[in-house]
Amino acid sequence: MAIRSDIKKGDTVYILAGKSREDRLSDEIVARTPPDRRKAEAERHSGKRGKVLRVLREANRVVVDGVNIVTKHARPAGRTTRAAQQQTGRIQQPAALHLSNVMLVCPRCDRPTRVRRGEVQGKRVRLCRRCGESMDQA
Repeated sequence: MAIRSDIKKGDTVYILAGKSREDRLSDEIVARTPPDRRKAEAERHSGKRGKVLRVLREANRVVVDGVNIVTKHARPAGRTTRAAQQQTGRIQQPAALHLSNVMLVCPRCDRPTRVRRGEVQGKRVRLCRRCGESMDQA
């Protein structure tokens, strides 16, 4: 069952959770780091922002540009003409994140915020809880 989401394609979102590839590779280094330095290391990578490329409502996921980059390996396949050939080799592309790990950014106050519903000029719109401004382009 899909949950209700206030995030649409083209919105800017703030990443609440998740680790970058460098962080995943350096987990054993973090384990050797003293506990007082771990918090400083964790804060360095928090708070990325990105534009939503795709919303997968059935899976409760979003694809954000520049976040959660994965490497796919592709073999040559398809037609033999140069124009129709698919890109081969190692292809980097963003993977989907769960909706609970992102938060919408208000375009006016430029801060992550929760969304409330309201009406502006007779249309139902998303409103920022911090500044009350409409998040939908009119």
